[in-house]
Amino acid sequence: TIKSQIFTECENALVGDIVFLVDSSGSIGSKNFELVKTFLGNVIKPFDIGPKKIQFGLAQYSTETRKEFLLKDFADQESVLTKVQQLHYLQKNTRTGEALDFIRKDYFVEAAGSRVGELVPQIAVLITDGESSDSVETPAQQLRDHGVLVFCVGVGKDAQKQLKTIANPPQDHYITECSKVINDVRTCCLLSSSACAETRGADIFFLLDVSGRIGQLDLRDMQNFIISFLRFLPIGPDHVRMGVVTYSHSPSLRSGLMEDADEIKEAVLALQREGGAAYVGKALAFLNQGMGETAERQVPRFLVVISGGEATDDFKGPAEALRRKDITLLAIGAKKSNETQLTEISGDSRQTFYVNHFDALESISEGVLAEICAPEGEFGSCILARNQNLMFGVRGLTLP
Repeated sequence: TIKSQIFTECENALVGDIVFLVDSSGSIGSKNFELVKTFLGNVIKPFDIGPKKIQFGLAQYSTETRKEFLLKDFADQESVLTKVQQLHYLQKNTRTGEALDFIRKDYFVEAAGSRVGELVPQIAVLITDGESSDSVETPAQQLRDHGVLVFCVGVGKDAQKQLKTIANPPQDHYITECSKVINDVRTCCLLSSSACAETRGADIFFLLDVSGRIGQLDLRDMQNFIISFLRFLPIGPDHVRMGVVTYSHSPSLRSGLMEDADEIKEAVLALQREGGAAYVGKALAFLNQGMGETAERQVPRFLVVISGGEATDDFKGPAEALRRKDITLLAIGAKKSNETQLTEISGDSRQTFYVNHFDALESISEGVLAEICAPEGEFGSCILARNQNLMFGVRGLTLP
């Protein structure tokens, strides 16, 4: 399909919709505002801009939010840089909450040039001096729930406190420092030399906890996490196939191994919570029987287990039986998951991942992909950036 081609062609492997939201209030000061413009130019210059590559949008705000340019407006770097340098300082108050709502409704939509329907990463970079005169918690959560990765750049010493409410968790990845961002962004956006290596294929099952301990937002975060893999894995009958199983009091096969990215996305979005107890051991035993047919393809096989709490039944035997079949288990836990149990499921601490909340799953994508793409250096099928945190990530920023 056109969507999968975007991510399997080497020249188009780096894509993203990036919207800068710039605080232009009176507390920033005219000197810092000019520094922000210089900073924006330095961030933009390393990127190859175009409708199948990186797209930039920008809004600035104070008492009101001003639309400067949308994602669809400019397809070349010179035009973007010129517009940035033409920004005029607004002054007045700081209404960050309204500005976050504004870009969600007016920028991260297809009418504005967003390619969210093509599974292109949606990224917001907020540059502010911190304290807002309106509430930011709900607008920030709604923006993250919209599928946008929210990064924050602090201007000045007092910026950090409120940024923790706005940025994606974990905050040490998504709250960044100016002194580090340029090298980080360049490194993050360079493709590794093996990114377009010939693939041998893989079969991947996801096993999701949909028991009573999983909330609706938890499920949505898991769905977004799985869908995000479609950006980096070449899906197809001769490449990567994916299937989904859920578990609560009993396991359920939601989709067998699928070979089309659109069908995988549709199946994942159709998942629902079931409630009740969570018997992961029973689910692993179910998969021990069902994954036997996948051995025919002679490709690496993976089972990615995502849990929201401690196991309440015997899981060690079923997990070991799967590993004996040369199935690589990756165990991911959130909330009240037991990290020792997760390692007992995976059999290897390197294949065990834990986050405090499900909305932090994106932060471990790089590690999970690394295990899938290159177990012991064998499998080079991923379209994978060296560092996926901006998804492309910006790390740690404060303007001088």
